[in-house]
Formats: sequence, structure tokens, C-alpha cells
Amino acid sequence: MTDTVTNEPLPSLDPSALLAGEINQAKLDAFRKAVFQTVDSVEELRDWLSTPMAKGVARGVALWALGRHAESVALLEPERSNPAVALCLADNHAALGHIDQVDSILAKRSTDAAQALSWLRALDSIGDGERLAADLAKLGTHLGETDRKYFDGRVRELRRDSEGAIACYDDVLALDPNHRYALFRLAVNVDLRGEDEEARELYERALMLPPVNAACVVNLGILYEDIGNYRRAMQCFDLALQANPENARARLFRRDAAAALNMYYDEDQERRDDKRNKLLRTPINDFELSVRSRNCLAKMNIKSLGDLVKKTEAELLSYKNFGETSLNEIKDILKIKGLRLGMTADELMSKDLGEASEPVVHTEEAPDPESPDPIRRPITELDLSVRSRRIVDLLKIRTIGDLSSKTEAELLACPNFGQTSLNEIKTKLDELGLSLRG
Repeated sequence: MTDTVTNEPLPSLDPSALLAGEINQAKLDAFRKAVFQTVDSVEELRDWLSTPMAKGVARGVALWALGRHAESVALLEPERSNPAVALCLADNHAALGHIDQVDSILAKRSTDAAQALSWLRALDSIGDGERLAADLAKLGTHLGETDRKYFDGRVRELRRDSEGAIACYDDVLALDPNHRYALFRLAVNVDLRGEDEEARELYERALMLPPVNAACVVNLGILYEDIGNYRRAMQCFDLALQANPENARARLFRRDAAAALNMYYDEDQERRDDKRNKLLRTPINDFELSVRSRNCLAKMNIKSLGDLVKKTEAELLSYKNFGETSLNEIKDILKIKGLRLGMTADELMSKDLGEASEPVVHTEEAPDPESPDPIRRPITELDLSVRSRRIVDLLKIRTIGDLSSKTEAELLACPNFGQTSLNEIKTKLDELGLSLRG
């Protein structure tokens, strides 16, 4: 006998049955999983709240799950002696910014692992980096390796060490690809660096792990709006409003996206503008500059190509230790990108950027996804992890053959590239019968 596949609808949500009896952590986990399996199940829970059956602690838990924290608090408070309910209550107060109340509820956090994790997440949510660092040192022994690394990353991020934070979040996702907090924070950080495509991918992965993170879905909508995909942006803002109809930020962005749909846009101009802006956001550190040039630019607070082209030759040469050699080095890099020093805002807006001002001969072969020879296929076919892809982009690697021409030493010399990523690349190449040079 063979199994048959049916397309029967999922059973209707029954919150009363799911929350019957004493509340415990397993019951809460099963409830949240059932609630967020589909958009319809979330709507069913909202409908249930309007029935006479929705009362007491069960109603409080439902409101907590939907993010209606202020309403949930009063209903859960009488049951704070229940460990699972206490965690929901603490989560409510953390979302409302009531850190003193969280402190009182999680009084056993020095010995209770669940309370320790909940307390650190509360400090994370209010952005108290110094207190988070101090309490992580005291409570870290109660955490698993992934959560320890995640909070280490948050401490670094709150101390404005973006590179260190990204490295930590990459480590977390190497251990647990579905760590929703690390996915979201990594997405935020690469988003701030202007790496829009990678940020979109990470936000979308985070949204596959319910419940809906309103900040995540709004940020994703903004990225879609930036590339002119207003319909997809509106879908994101609608999702945020489904999770919380009072989300003023999502409502504002949705109105802007809807207005944009009714306007005419020159799609070719939009693409040119996007290409220009992406080029001007390119970090100076992505280019092979001498130590002297790099240090001088850093001291002048020049972080991107956009910052650099606004400077004139005279301004650069007036800086201590910056000479003709460094100037010529920078002019050569800008020339390749079709740029020069001292460009005005009008010049930047009217110029198609990204092409060299003089023809550049490309000797390497273009990627060919249909080629029987694996060295000519695009590097994307290796399906590398986020960290490995970042290094591939940094080294301007386009084909699998380009990657196999690198040595282990060249890869390990890249920032935030370690043995785990190296082993991943070696394994992927080995599957194709290839290896790194040397």
C-alpha cells in the first residue's frame, strides 16, 4: 500500500483546548507554533478573543502571543508564581520598557537557566549594553553556546563594534542557522553597511521563524521600496500591520509605498540611480590601498567612495603625511570607477557610474552556468554560507575557477574568515573534483 498525499486544510485553531489546565513551557511552545502556522490561524486567535471563552490566564497568554503586552500584563500578574507564566509576564514588561518589573519577576535568574535567558533578552531589548555585558559574565554559564555567542555579539554591537558583532552572529548561524535573533541582528548590521541584497535574504530567513518580528518585516519592506518593488513592500507593511494594527511606522511606510505605485517612474533611471548609490556607498576598505593612504583617509573620516570624491586634491594634500604618491594611488582607483576627486553633487547625479573612464580589458572569462566545465560556472552555484559569500564578494570572485585559483593563505588573510569557512569552501570544491591552489 502506498501513502497518498492530501491537500486537506489544517485543523482550525482551538485556543481553549491548547491552553486548558495548568500552563507550562511545553504548552506555551505548542500554542505559539499552532497560532503562527498560517495567517488564518492568527486571525482565528483574534476572533477567539472576542468570545466569552477568552478569559483569565488563557486570554492573557493569547494577548502576549499577539504582542498586546499592556493588555496581557493585568491578566497574567495573578499567576506570576507559575514559572512559564512568569516568563510571559517578564516578556510583556520588557516590551513595554519596564525593566524594574522584569528584575522583580526574574528573581531566580542566578540559578534558573530559563529566567537567566529571559533577563538577558530583556536587557537586549532595551539596548543596555553595559548592563548586558556585566550580567552576561555572571549568567553566561546557564546559556548554551549559541546564546552566549549571540549576546556577545549584541554587547559588541551596542559598543559600536560592528565588525565584531557580525563575526559573532556569523558564528551563531554556523551553529544554528535558524537562530531568529542572530538572523535579525545580522540583517540589521549588513543593512546599515549598504549590503542590501544580503540584508533582504537575512530578513526573509528571519521571517520564516514565527512569530512575526515587526521591525524585521518593516525593514524588509523599506529595502523593497528602495529598489522600486512597491507591491512587495506593501505586502511587508501589511504583514506588520496584521501582527500589530497600531504599528504607526508600518502604516506610514505603507501609505508612502501606495502613493509611489500611482506615480510614473523611469525604470532605467531607477536602475542607474541604484547602481550609482551602491557604488558611492562602497567602503574604502574594499580597495587595496597602502597603509599610509588608508590611515590618512581614516583620520579624515573618509569611509566610502562617496566621501572621497567630495574631496579636492588640495584638501587631501593639505593633510599631514598625505603626499603625491598617495594622491596618485587614489586617483587611479577612482579613474577605474569612472570617478574623480572634487565631483559636485550635480556631476554625480548626471553621470552613469561604475564604468571606467578608459576601456578596461577583462581577460577572465564570464561565468557560464551551462558550461560542462565546473571552473567556468558562476560562484553562486556553490551555495556558500553568508560569511563565505561575503569574502567571495570582497575578492571579486565570479566563477568557481576564480575561487580554486586562490590559496588557503589568501582566504585566511581576509577579515572574519576562519577555519570553518575555509573547510566549507574546500568541501564544496572537493565535491566538484577541484581544490584550492597550492
